[in-house]
Order: sequence, then C-alpha cells, then structure tokens
Amino acid sequence: MARLDTRDVKEILDMLEDEISFIPKLDKIEKMKMRSKIRKQANWLLAWSSPTAEMIYQRLEERLSDVFSQYPYGFSNRVKKLLKVKSESLLSK
Repeated sequence: MARLDTRDVKEILDMLEDEISFIPKLDKIEKMKMRSKIRKQANWLLAWSSPTAEMIYQRLEERLSDVFSQYPYGFSNRVKKLLKVKSESLLSK
C-alpha cells in the first residue's frame, strides 16, 4: 500500500496555499481562513493508501470547493500535473 509521504503532501498543500496570494479580491482574513482550511487537509492525504491523481484532485476539489472556485483559470491543470507526478512516484516506490 503506497502512500504519499509528508514531503509530497507539503508540496501539494504549499502549491494550493501559494496561489491564494494571487487572488486579488480577497482580504487578508479571508486568505488566512483559506490557508488554514488547506493545511487541515494534510492528515487525510497522508492516511490515504494507493491514491491516484484523479482521486486526490476530486477529493480536494470537494473538500475545498470554496477555495477552488476562487483560483484563476488554468490553476487546476497545474495542480493535476503535480498530482500526476506525485501519484506516479508512488508506483515506482
């Protein structure tokens, strides 16, 4: 049962958090709340055994629907690419 390691999860969550800085219409408090919500996703990502990129993306989008709706166009493609790389690295372990 392959699982994401903490470094992979941190990289995924950092990417989601960093993109919040580029959302112009949010104030500082809303951005802090979104970052907090993203950080709370670490435990279930670490616990998930044998995840695929599609499974992770769908679940993240469900759990963070309000955050994903704020991201700029094209960001979801970058997230999917990163998740694909991370899930492929699980297969090689």
